[in-house]
Amino acid sequence: METAKRLGVNITMLVWEDNAYGLIAWKQTNEFGRYTDLSFGNPEWMGLAAAFGWNGFRCENSADLQDVLRKSFATPGPSLVVLPIDYRENPKLTRKLGELTATI
Repeated sequence: METAKRLGVNITMLVWEDNAYGLIAWKQTNEFGRYTDLSFGNPEWMGLAAAFGWNGFRCENSADLQDVLRKSFATPGPSLVVLPIDYRENPKLTRKLGELTATI
């Protein structure tokens, strides 16, 4: 992060924030019926961005993502965009997709 700021790089980094390795837990559950505890704490992302002189954006609603990204891309210098993710929806989607069938 320091290097990007020092060099004045116009870059946008996205962080999927789930306080765990949620995608791995989902895959372990699908494969083994359970998962290893993969929870951990995250830094305070906006504070981290500010500490390195980055622009910080948080997108709480997926409907706002396009606007947040546009703002990030239009702001000079490096930007961090944080996207809270809830992987608990994945099993519901997997189940729903499994119910769909198509005749060929």
